[in-house]
Amino acid sequence: MTAAPASQLALSVIIPALDEADNIAPLLRGIARELDSLGVAFELILVDGGSRDATVEVAAKAGASVHRQTAPGYGQALREGFDAARGEYVMTLDADGSHSPDFFAGMWSARQQADVVIASRYVAGGAAEMPSARWLLSKLLNLVFRRGLSMPIADLSSGYRLYRRSVLAELALVATGFDLLPEILVRASSAGFRIVEVPFAYRPRGAGRSHVRLLAFGFAYASTFMRMWRLRNSISSGDYDRRAYDSVIPLQRYWQRRRYRIVVGRAGGIASVLDVGCGSSRILSANPGWVGLDVLMGKLRHARRDGNLVIQGSALELPFVSGSFECVICSEVIEHIPVDERVFDELGRVLRPGGRLILGTPDYDRWSWRALEAVYARVSGSRGYAHEHITRFGRDRLVAYLASRGYKVEAIDYVGQSELILTLRKSTNPGEPLPIASALRRDGS
Repeated sequence: MTAAPASQLALSVIIPALDEADNIAPLLRGIARELDSLGVAFELILVDGGSRDATVEVAAKAGASVHRQTAPGYGQALREGFDAARGEYVMTLDADGSHSPDFFAGMWSARQQADVVIASRYVAGGAAEMPSARWLLSKLLNLVFRRGLSMPIADLSSGYRLYRRSVLAELALVATGFDLLPEILVRASSAGFRIVEVPFAYRPRGAGRSHVRLLAFGFAYASTFMRMWRLRNSISSGDYDRRAYDSVIPLQRYWQRRRYRIVVGRAGGIASVLDVGCGSSRILSANPGWVGLDVLMGKLRHARRDGNLVIQGSALELPFVSGSFECVICSEVIEHIPVDERVFDELGRVLRPGGRLILGTPDYDRWSWRALEAVYARVSGSRGYAHEHITRFGRDRLVAYLASRGYKVEAIDYVGQSELILTLRKSTNPGEPLPIASALRRDGS
């Protein structure tokens, strides 16, 4: 094989290997044959973990580029391979012959559907030929990660995958063992990237033996599960609000649905609506004509799936001309922003005179919210509440502050008697506003 220029490379194939001399030559030949038949410009990168047999020599003779792994671990091998890859897409598969290159065509054709394609053993049409004990352990592991992390993926531990390289570049990966496989998927999903599974028949390895060490494997997976659980239950997860709407936790499900009913009901019948800090919540999807804005791209990747126009931007500098909208929604946003008059300046600027502002934030003058926030933070380990609500408002002071800016209260609603949702009408003749500090909870925090 002759390496193509980096500018022409469509695919980098990464193969972690350790003492796989008997398997690597037929695997590399099969890969080259399949990709040549597809007309794909590619490179082969074998990441060697310190083989003591002829793996390196056989791979080099077959035309692969050999990268000597600098630190131990299967996940580390993948990460070093990602760094070395030059193609627009990155394919990963095992060196032991269990991942047949005959399946390349199916994965390559699926690349237009998603950012990550998984050759899955556990979706309809897939199969796994392996010892019963290993099959049971694999199924149990995937069940724990799928249910525990609310991941709609059947095979999180499959190492046979196709990625957009640009997706990998965005992920802050930590794991160095086999637990890197679920970490990649959890981080990619939380960042809003699309993941699709295609059915695949897994076959036993060729020559040699597995390099998995069960005790270290289990400890690494448990550690990664806890890290990913904290991510999935934080506002950093792009689909947090969307998942919470259908949560198996009754209180979480109630909270999202009650908020949805209030906000959508108050904005109902209005065509020109902007949702500032839309996140991935179902509110924006209530009307395909509404516009969403958020500062976090991961949330927007999820939000855009409903067909709405979504824009990345800051509430401190909204990218719209003055008076653009009849209604502006700003739900569960202002408590995440440092005390700054510009938030309310911008919300008022893009809202037409006589327009409606729907503003939601926790009422920190209510003991019920403070107690709920403290309990949830302790139980869930989430940073999405006590640590990230940095500006705390009280209802009466916030209403007085908004009145000084020319807003008239039309309705006051609560979620769980704790989260405040104000529906306000913008005056055509606002007065001189009070300082924003006057809107904070009674103790000024």
